[in-house]
Amino acid sequence: MDVKTPPHGGHEASDVNVRSVSRFTIGLTLVTIFVLGLMWLVMDFFLGREAARSPKPAPMIAADPLKEPPEPRLQTKPALDLQKVREDEEALLHQYGWVDPDKGIVRIPVERAMELVAKEGLPVRPGGGK
Repeated sequence: MDVKTPPHGGHEASDVNVRSVSRFTIGLTLVTIFVLGLMWLVMDFFLGREAARSPKPAPMIAADPLKEPPEPRLQTKPALDLQKVREDEEALLHQYGWVDPDKGIVRIPVERAMELVAKEGLPVRPGGGK
């Protein structure tokens, strides 16, 4: 393969039209700025519309938004309350315990229940099959 060098040396002047590339870049920049401005106006419109639709806060809340509500406060730390509920539920799922001691009903961990079902199968009610 014979590669010819240009007769005048240097680079190929016919490969890239610098004027067209420059115009495209300027046009792309202008379109990008226009779209960003349009997005800003649309978001401003939506924020204004949402603010108009939102109910106004009660006068006491508007006067001092950091003041706590009067007693009784039912949930002072909801995140910690939710974490405690989930920990209690996990404990119920993973330990033995009585459901009804008078009737002899117990609770077993989920893993053990799955082992028993895999080993023995599900219980069948008498007269349930046809």
